[in-house]
Amino acid sequence: MLEKLDQTNAGYHGELRVDKFIEEVQFPQQVHIIPDLHIRLHAKRYIQIDTLILTKSYILITEVKNITGTLRFKEYPNKLVRIVDNKEEKPFDCPVVQLERNSDGISNILAKVNLKLPIHQALVFPSQNTIIENAPKNRNIFFVKQFPLFIQKLNKLPPILTESQLTFLANELININKKFPSKPLCERLNINPEHLQKGVLCKHCDTALLRKSLRTWICSVCKTKDTNPIPRNIEDLFILIKPHISIQDCMYYLQINSRYTIYNSLQKMQLEKRGHKKSTKYTKITKPSTQK
Repeated sequence: MLEKLDQTNAGYHGELRVDKFIEEVQFPQQVHIIPDLHIRLHAKRYIQIDTLILTKSYILITEVKNITGTLRFKEYPNKLVRIVDNKEEKPFDCPVVQLERNSDGISNILAKVNLKLPIHQALVFPSQNTIIENAPKNRNIFFVKQFPLFIQKLNKLPPILTESQLTFLANELININKKFPSKPLCERLNINPEHLQKGVLCKHCDTALLRKSLRTWICSVCKTKDTNPIPRNIEDLFILIKPHISIQDCMYYLQINSRYTIYNSLQKMQLEKRGHKKSTKYTKITKPSTQK
């Protein structure tokens, strides 16, 4: 599910890249994956979680930091600084502290609904060009390709919640999150949509795919074959550009000249449809990713 930004804005693409690698994991039990979770704990306190994974066995809170260069963790007080030309730049808020705050917030919610579930944390760096110095000990810090292996280890934990309890907790979190409508990524990060790389993109390396036949697309770089890449790329348009898209939007950003091809793909997706003929807009039905 990855739409690629041009190099100017590539630093803002970490959350989508991490979600892509989470999709590689085969969960042995029911799971709810909730991206961009916002929770109001009380009038003066809010938390925001990049991705929360909820199973019968555990909760995993993920913090994504797509910062390139050399990063140095510091203590007393906790902060994260980037090193450029052997000099420290302005420090960032410490992501370890952010994870602790988010874990505390989720613990409060579990207590309110009278449920117990172990909470795990993960700090993920999507860029392989990041160098990490003085990483805190006993913290789960990963580059993105290592992250699925960590999740697979968690999946071996014994179940604690029943299926009905898991569904109840997921619905509680989802209902809270609905009070905070998520803006498209380009709007949130002040990115011009024209800077997006156009075309139907490879799910592995984000290169524009070449269509070899009616059903087969191939990547000229990594040679990956894909028989159904259009719906995945349309999903990315909702995340990146706007919540309501038209056939014309899809044709423009995916660089597909056939209205029928786009229309056929849209009809097979779970979308709400409003308008008539050329004024028709499609809207994604918001719900968490769930596997059984």
